Amino acid sequence: MTMFPFRRILVALSGRDTDRGLLRYAAMLNRILAGAEILCLHVAGEDDCPHLRRKFADSVAELLPDGHSEVVGGDVLDSVLAVATAQNSDLILLGHSSGRRRRSLARRLSMKAPCSVWIAPDQALPSINRVLVPIDFSRISADTVSVATALAEAAGLDECLALHVEFNQAVVTFDEVDEIAAQDRDRAFGLFIAPIDLHGVWVKPLFVDSPNVAQTIVRTAVEEACDLIVMGTRGRSPSAAVLLGSETEHCLMTTPVPLLAVKHFGSRLSLLQALRDERLRKRGDEHFT
Repeated sequence: MTMFPFRRILVALSGRDTDRGLLRYAAMLNRILAGAEILCLHVAGEDDCPHLRRKFADSVAELLPDGHSEVVGGDVLDSVLAVATAQNSDLILLGHSSGRRRRSLARRLSMKAPCSVWIAPDQALPSINRVLVPIDFSRISADTVSVATALAEAAGLDECLALHVEFNQAVVTFDEVDEIAAQDRDRAFGLFIAPIDLHGVWVKPLFVDSPNVAQTIVRTAVEEACDLIVMGTRGRSPSAAVLLGSETEHCLMTTPVPLLAVKHFGSRLSLLQALRDERLRKRGDEHFT
C-alpha cells in the first residue's frame, strides 16, 4: 500500500458559494488519500454574521462529512499559516478564482507555508485523470515524480506525463543537432527515472524546447488534457531550497489547471537553519526543482 506524504490536510475556504466546488474537490482527495485528517478553515471577516457561519458549517457537514470545520478571525494569510503550523498540516488545499487577489494568496501561501500547497481553480472538476510533472533531472525533481506517480496510482491511472522544458531562445535549429539532442535526452531520462519509486505507473517523457518555461508547462497541461500539475520548490543553492521557484510561481498565477506545489526536505527550514544544515551544505552543487 502506498504511503502518502499528505496525512493532515487543511482546506482554506473563502466563505463564498465557490466553496462548494472546493469541498467536492476535497472530498475527492479524501477518497484518494484514504485515512487523511481534513480540517476546513474559514477566516471570517468583520461583516460575517452567524447565519453565514452556520452556512459554512452546514456545507462542510454535507459535502465532506469526514472533515472538521473551524472559523477564526484575523488576516487570511496569517491565520491560514498559523492554523497549518498548529495542526502540523502537510498539505493546504486552496480555491483558485480568476481574480488576481485570490491567485496572489495562493502564491504567498506557497512561498510561506510550512507544507505543500494544492490549488484548485473554481471550475476544476473533482477528478484526477491525467497528471503532468515538470522535471529538470535534479534529486528534488525525482522526489516530485515519486509524489506525482503515487497520486496517479491512487487515482487509478497507469500513466504519468513527465515534461522537460529546455530553455532555448533559438527558433530554428539544425536537424542533425536536434537528433543528437534527442538521443542525449532519452539517455538522460532513462538514468534519471531508473532509481525512482514509480508505484507501478509508467512515466512518459515529453521534451520541449522553449524560451518560456512556465508558459510552456501551462500550455502543455492544457493541450495534453491534464487535470493536475505537480511541481516542486526550486533554487540554485542550499539556502534557496526554502524559497518558491519562479517557474512554479508563474504557473500558480496563470494556470487554469489544478496545481500541487510540493515542499521537500529543507522547505520547512528557516533561511538560517538551511545555511547551517549539514545535509543541505553537502548538496551545494545541486539544483532544486
